Amino acid sequence: MNTSTNKSITSLNNPELKFLISLRKNKIRKSEKKSLAEGFRENNLLVSSDYQIDTLYICEELFVGENNYALIDSFNKKNIRIVTLSKKAFEAISYRDKPDGLMSLFLQKNLSVKEDTIEGPVLVADQIEKPGNLGTMIRTAKSLGIQNIFCSDEITDFYNPNVIRASIGHLFTMNKYSDTSSKIIELLLKNKYQIILLNPDAKKLINNFKPENNFALIIGSEQYGISENWNELDCEHLKIESKNGVDSINASSAGAIAMWELCKNEQK
Repeated sequence: MNTSTNKSITSLNNPELKFLISLRKNKIRKSEKKSLAEGFRENNLLVSSDYQIDTLYICEELFVGENNYALIDSFNKKNIRIVTLSKKAFEAISYRDKPDGLMSLFLQKNLSVKEDTIEGPVLVADQIEKPGNLGTMIRTAKSLGIQNIFCSDEITDFYNPNVIRASIGHLFTMNKYSDTSSKIIELLLKNKYQIILLNPDAKKLINNFKPENNFALIIGSEQYGISENWNELDCEHLKIESKNGVDSINASSAGAIAMWELCKNEQK
């Protein structure tokens, strides 16, 4: 199948390619308000979302499977600019050991807390520093029916390409906020949420705990724990039962267990 593209880039010195490489830095992504989504699954969810897409970059030499052209057609139907890259040029911007030849440049949304009404379970990732953990938490939340994901006192941003990769694109399908813990707390309290802190020092186990329909589960980072603003609240402190001398597990694993327990026991 012939793919109609707007431009081809082969040189590693091309200014557009250099700009894409610069987006590896968080400060550049924030100042430009743009980021990259790489991979078939990620771009399939991106193009189906309401995000504004600037350009799709493709390298047919790297394509895997037979569905790439149907996906490209979805971009064409939205009149999105498509640029062909040489294998060397694509590998220069790729975040993967084995890229599949598909990457999009998209415009970020402002994720600051707004005056809003929210409902349904919320996962709050507080000071999570590892992109893989944050992306995996998004993916797990989505699989368990949690549609709201908030970043509190952000260390790693939602638009980090490795967060998008670990979420396999489900980031684009979630309701998201990223703001200070104080602003997120204010939003949750305004909407009368039950706030639950996952705390390894808690006395109460999360097993069989029945949360309210509108609950917010707060997961802290392995390095920093949960920020002080959350600990000052009058809220539920729960822990995961741990055996065989293991006193801690990583944030995404702890989040998965906690989300499963709460969603399983959620009041109907």
